[in-house]
Amino acid sequence: MNNFQSSIVARWGRVALATFGVAWLGGVAATPFAFADDKPAAKKEKAPKPPAEDPEVKLGRETHEDLLRSGLKLVKDPAILTRVETIGKKVAAVANAEPIPASYGSSKHVPYEYRFFVVDDDDVNAFSLPGGFIYINKGILRYAQSDDELAGIIGHEIAHAAHHHVAKLQREQSRLNTQMAIGLLAALVARVPTADTMNLMTGFQLIALQKVNGFGQDAERDADHAGVILAKQSGYNPVGSLTFMERLGRDQKQRPDVELGIFRTHPPEKERSGLIEAQIVGMGLPVNRREVTNTLRVQVRSVSASKEGETQPIVGNSEVLLDGKLLYRTPSADRAKEVAASINELLDKNLQIYDLTRKGASVYAKGKAVISVQDEDVTAYASSPTPVSAETAADSAFKTLRNALYRHLLNGSVY
Repeated sequence: MNNFQSSIVARWGRVALATFGVAWLGGVAATPFAFADDKPAAKKEKAPKPPAEDPEVKLGRETHEDLLRSGLKLVKDPAILTRVETIGKKVAAVANAEPIPASYGSSKHVPYEYRFFVVDDDDVNAFSLPGGFIYINKGILRYAQSDDELAGIIGHEIAHAAHHHVAKLQREQSRLNTQMAIGLLAALVARVPTADTMNLMTGFQLIALQKVNGFGQDAERDADHAGVILAKQSGYNPVGSLTFMERLGRDQKQRPDVELGIFRTHPPEKERSGLIEAQIVGMGLPVNRREVTNTLRVQVRSVSASKEGETQPIVGNSEVLLDGKLLYRTPSADRAKEVAASINELLDKNLQIYDLTRKGASVYAKGKAVISVQDEDVTAYASSPTPVSAETAADSAFKTLRNALYRHLLNGSVY
């Protein structure tokens, strides 16, 4: 065996002992699992030793300390931390109360003292460490449109810890490295030429990458599934997991289309959102995206106006707003509530742009008049800069509703 071959053997011997946890954290040193050695019983006069720290908690704690030493910046704002911790503790209490069957990792139930941190990073990302260390980037708090969406994200990360995904990934990585080392040693013993040995080593590396990334995708699917259950059982709407994933997929599509292939560590967002929606439907729950996002929001508010030459405002007009834009104005509070209820019902039934028409002073949806501007309604538009008739008010309502649906379509709640 020549010097080059000896160096190859030494290199792959070390690789066979590597753990996935180190690479998964992007090079941050992580301590492998270590279990206490058997030791002689303590002498009676000595105080009993404290129970050994759970190996996964130890790994998470030491890695957390490494992250802080390496410069990880955490948010200190009490309001932000309170929001994350309040949601996190509710979800964690469910995870600790009873196990959720795991499709990847382990269903072994270990209640953890979950710790929640907000990372001062604008990227839309979150991650967890073994033993219950959960990290939410500041960017996620801006990106999530409701506590329901945030609960789904936190549930996903808690599931990674609760189902012991890193421990499973470490075992798989160690097994693959051992197999590669054995294969390479066999090639060297067989005196395979150096060039062929290098090609073989590259092939082993690519195969290992493909398999490990495949394991990672299985872990993500399991965390998605468990995250939906945790969100639901902790009192949040699991549709938040769906809308967050759909919006993430939409934004991913706006980036350069690069097929990651074997380098992909997460399943495609379209696949993940499809599985999440199927799971929610299978749980017998309605999929109402508007309840967990800030789009297609219908509001009714009272407004005041003044006639020219009068100093006292006229109180009593009501407005129906859609995504903060005026849809309809009327002196009748009851009529405003009726219009808002009709619009909400239609939106809940997946109203589409092609369902809308306007005839005269009425707006129709699916053949039914939902807004009919009365003559007395026109008086509520007295403060408008241009004269308003019943027909122009209806036309404005039609365009507002149509444009809101169009924006919702572009924002992508569906693919």
